[in-house]
Amino acid sequence: MKFIRVFFIVIIFMKITISYAEKLSKIVIIGNQRIDNETIISYLNIDKGQDINISDLNFSLKELFATDLFSKITYEYNKNTLFVKVKENPIINRIALEGNKRIKDDDILPEILLKPRDIFTLNKIKNNLQIILGLYRANGRYGAEVEPKVIYLEQNRVDLVFEIEEGPKSKIKYISFLGNSFFSDKRLKSEIMTKESRWWKILSSGGKFDRDLLNFDQENLKRFYANKGFVDANVESSIAELNLKKESFFVTFTVSEGERYKFGNISADINFNGIKSELIKDAIKFKKGNWFSAKRLDDAVVKITENIMESGVPFIKVVPKLNRKEDNTIDVNFNISPADKKYINKIIISGNSRTLDKVIRRKLRIAEGDAYNRVLIRRSRVLVNNLGHFSKVDFNEIDNPEKADSSNINIYVEEQSTGEFSLGGGYSSANGAQGTFGLSENNLFGKGQRVKFYFLTSQRQNRLDFSFTEPFFLNRDVSFVSDIFTTVREFPESNYDNKTDGVGVGIGYVVGEYGSQNIKYSLENREIIADEEASSSVKAEAGKNILSLITFGNSIDKTDSRMDPTDGWYVSNTIGLAGLGGDKKYYKLGLSMANFESLFEDFAVFSLMFKTGFISGIGQNIEISDRFILGDSSFVGFQNAGVGPRDKENDSALGGNLYYTLTPEFKFDLGLPKELGIRGRLFMTAGSLSTIDTDSTNYYDDFSLRLTTGMGVLWQSPFGPIRLDYSHAILKESYDKTESFSFNVGTLF
Repeated sequence: MKFIRVFFIVIIFMKITISYAEKLSKIVIIGNQRIDNETIISYLNIDKGQDINISDLNFSLKELFATDLFSKITYEYNKNTLFVKVKENPIINRIALEGNKRIKDDDILPEILLKPRDIFTLNKIKNNLQIILGLYRANGRYGAEVEPKVIYLEQNRVDLVFEIEEGPKSKIKYISFLGNSFFSDKRLKSEIMTKESRWWKILSSGGKFDRDLLNFDQENLKRFYANKGFVDANVESSIAELNLKKESFFVTFTVSEGERYKFGNISADINFNGIKSELIKDAIKFKKGNWFSAKRLDDAVVKITENIMESGVPFIKVVPKLNRKEDNTIDVNFNISPADKKYINKIIISGNSRTLDKVIRRKLRIAEGDAYNRVLIRRSRVLVNNLGHFSKVDFNEIDNPEKADSSNINIYVEEQSTGEFSLGGGYSSANGAQGTFGLSENNLFGKGQRVKFYFLTSQRQNRLDFSFTEPFFLNRDVSFVSDIFTTVREFPESNYDNKTDGVGVGIGYVVGEYGSQNIKYSLENREIIADEEASSSVKAEAGKNILSLITFGNSIDKTDSRMDPTDGWYVSNTIGLAGLGGDKKYYKLGLSMANFESLFEDFAVFSLMFKTGFISGIGQNIEISDRFILGDSSFVGFQNAGVGPRDKENDSALGGNLYYTLTPEFKFDLGLPKELGIRGRLFMTAGSLSTIDTDSTNYYDDFSLRLTTGMGVLWQSPFGPIRLDYSHAILKESYDKTESFSFNVGTLF
């Protein structure tokens, strides 16, 4: 009976549905002005002669409304005719911004999704209003308000005006931490990128609130604690509260530190033959009893892998296994085993809108079809980054779906401006007040070529220089350099001027992975102009001469940075030979080497630098313009040319044929905010300068040891590097010229 009852209900429902279904014979559109009838009927998706019912009509009208062409739609169905009445949405005639000063129209209009001749809808207005507010929040103005105004025009058009009240810049007033007992708030603040607003940050973005940066700082703090032995530390939350005036944020981090751990026993399991234990021991920079550090552990894994790969084993896997003990120590066992063979399928470069692909590819140490080698990939990234053409360089590995044993390497770069106009000035104790003007382009036509025009004027020197460098000469990894210059330099401590006009050409090429060599030839037309007070030996050298010089150079650089190294070493030497034409005949040797090492978990950097040079004439004496001079930046604690041979009559510096300096230096943080870029340094320099070619004996010359020590401050200011030193000469000769203070201020601004 129940089944029969349900059956009759279904039959009745079907009859009702059928009774409401009628054949459509005509569609009438009412109210449309711009949009023709056929277009509207096509959106309805209903054909004449079709059986339709109420549900069909509702669905079709929803589809029509979804086009955003109409603000209102009604319908009436009467005698097989469908009447559809519409009210069209206006067309946007013009979009304008009012009240914006901090962010220009050209920065806002491209970001919003509305354009003239688009359909006007309220939802679109709301969405684009949020986009404009997002731009202001990204600019640090959380108090910005945007009000859209609609001006209705004839022919169903509107002008859309966004009235903007920019408000004050919302800065971070205060950052506090909850739950930290081992590290102070000040220490934790130095480890995050979110910074409090301070007066000295007016030239930077410091103090601006950024939610993404705040989330990133939570991970920064977790890594910091993990590197200090707190492996269970967690940052539970980061809350930013905005005051009522919407001008100040108060940021609070809540941390849970947990227990602190030390390294326990350290061991390694090697699962195949042929690997020397020294490769592993050399890579591990910690020992039992040191505080546990996740970074030092990761560095050890990377270094072990690199050492073994460099020894000739291309496929290696190093997995550290950790075992916690009740005495708060963690035993570490490095499991070293063969890795699955993997090869590079494709290398895909993207983001280089200007730089040619070949400029990037020629710096890669990997190629398609090579064995996957993380050492060479890391090296390739460093070399591409060292080009200086990109603000960002990312190497990403993506599995190849077609072959399990291969991967694609995606290289993404972000171009940065490589042209530079520089107008600068400053002061140095070597040159006095100085000004500079320069034009340069380091990526000419996207080919990596460099062109430079440079002019310097100072109390001691005027120089005009034009140079061009082709870094990939004849499609080989060989750089070609050409140089044209003119210089006038004064030497008041020796009572003469040196005027030089010259040209130079050179080539440089890579030797191995870290070495390089270069050959340079220069031809100079020089003139020595002696003052009346000059010594007799200087006056004897006055006049014009031509120097034809060829120089050979070699270098090996294993530092982690060219500009500010903190780890590694370098050594370079030069051999110069004059005499292939010209008036001068001599050979000149130079050697410099340095070693850098980070100390106290990157708190300080210790360096040891050594320099020496020697010049000797071939059948003739070495004149003063070719000798070495020592002092000021080359030997802090002595004036420029303050060390070495000196004329007894007029106290003129004569320079020397042989010199050496040895400088141990200790650079360290001063406890100031890192964004200030201020560091201190302690240094000591030992060295000497001696030997001149002259028949006269009326001069001082002692190849005795000179020794200075001192301290200084280094500031990487927005205007360029600034260095201020105080030094004291411990060992010196009576005729040497010393100075207690020396400084260099400013380069480009």
